[in-house]
Amino acid sequence: MFDFKSFIGTLLSNAPSRSNTAQSATQLLRDLPGTDYFDALTEITKAIVRINADTQIPLKERIRTLLYVDARAYPLYCMLCREYLTDECRNKIQLPTILAYLHEIANAYQICLRLYQAAPTAHLEDRIQQAALHGLYHQSRLVFWNAQRYVKTDGMVWQQAYRFYAFLEESGIARLPLRLYQGDTESVSAEQLLLNASMLALAYPDNMQSVEIQAVDRLLRLLVTSLTLSRQPELNEPVYALDLDTPDAPQLWHHGTASKAGRYWSAQPLSVALADIMFSLDQGLPPVLADIGLGLTAEAWRQLADKLGVRWSHDGGVSLRKAVRELRSEDVAVTIGFAPSALLVKLQDADYRNHPERGLWKLTDSSSSGMGLLYLGRALERLRIGFLVVVLQNDKPAVLAVVRRLQRQPEGGTRVGIETLGHSPLGVTLCSIDRTTDPVGALYITQPNSHTGQHWLLLPESHAVEGRTLIMLAQDETYQIRLHSPSRRFGDCVHCEFDTLSRLDPATA
Repeated sequence: MFDFKSFIGTLLSNAPSRSNTAQSATQLLRDLPGTDYFDALTEITKAIVRINADTQIPLKERIRTLLYVDARAYPLYCMLCREYLTDECRNKIQLPTILAYLHEIANAYQICLRLYQAAPTAHLEDRIQQAALHGLYHQSRLVFWNAQRYVKTDGMVWQQAYRFYAFLEESGIARLPLRLYQGDTESVSAEQLLLNASMLALAYPDNMQSVEIQAVDRLLRLLVTSLTLSRQPELNEPVYALDLDTPDAPQLWHHGTASKAGRYWSAQPLSVALADIMFSLDQGLPPVLADIGLGLTAEAWRQLADKLGVRWSHDGGVSLRKAVRELRSEDVAVTIGFAPSALLVKLQDADYRNHPERGLWKLTDSSSSGMGLLYLGRALERLRIGFLVVVLQNDKPAVLAVVRRLQRQPEGGTRVGIETLGHSPLGVTLCSIDRTTDPVGALYITQPNSHTGQHWLLLPESHAVEGRTLIMLAQDETYQIRLHSPSRRFGDCVHCEFDTLSRLDPATA
């Protein structure tokens, strides 16, 4: 096992002379085993905390040590991120470690920048520029991870990002593409990093699935090369703006007075690029999207590109809301997930008063197409975009819906936007014709109870095979049905249309 205590002790020795700090850290980090990357990144974060708190470290050595530790920590950080993003169970201890590292390393570079600006030194100019670019990179990653957590990025994150960018802009290198880490195949500029984070936030990712947020982030790395920041707004619409002197997030510019610290850019090049992508998707998945990976199909990319086209439009995504909502204030109970919802309905236990999570959910607004809810519980890992929920209100039919939007609140609680599929769902059982396989639970909404006027059969994707003939037991009725191909996919089930072949006698079915 790697001796982390020795590493920390050597890195942050209290000896009077610190000239060998980076050299000692270099030797120890060279021996760091990759298999211990979680513990290693945790200990490195602790080391950075101590570096930040030590006011006696000279600026030259501080920058040199941080850049070296950053370079060695980067592959560990990447492995941890990759493991978290590809793990369906989403390990709870990984995310706090990722966030803590990003916060501390960004703060460390911010300290370096403040010290340099207080006493500029010509021989440190190249080093401080490198540190500022790394600091901006880590701030931009915080925007990405906030999107993954459905948290609105704090103003302090934007303010620090703006400070790094302003310094690099003043130094005349904001548009200079550089490779951040050894082994990187692509170069990136400070302008591109800031635009990437800005356009990701302006994509309104609070109703995107995790893989969609990753796809937008990676797509933007290609698209932002066509964007530039200017001190005066362009005539082309839409125009976005940020103010380097404020902690305000980037936003759609509404033709007000241009400020001295304002930086502006037109999203028109993105609209053109999205149109080209949509055209290419008519011929299949283009190589530029295939190279991004993530397993998205051509149809998934088409839907995402269409979504981005609306959000980066002149109305800034206002048209996303399907219906006007009325404010409400009412306690409700919610069951999350296809399997728990199917079981709840099957057992006919949809009683608001006896629900185990009564008191943890509140209805805040509603419309003809959905509801706004506030979740006060702590089991946040169960909340996923695209997952089914059953909402129970006192003395009202149960509502079956799908999670469309999540937004963690800084004061506590999570706002959840849901799209209504229908009310009074039925728990049904699907069996093979020969009864050789185990029956599976499913959910069914009749046409009169459906929001869209169509019946809904929701079942596990593994059982949704086009042309498959099944027996469906619904309450006291039994039918023989034939499935169509899945017409809509949710996070934990699919919707299948079906043909009713015959009605069977339950006694002989």
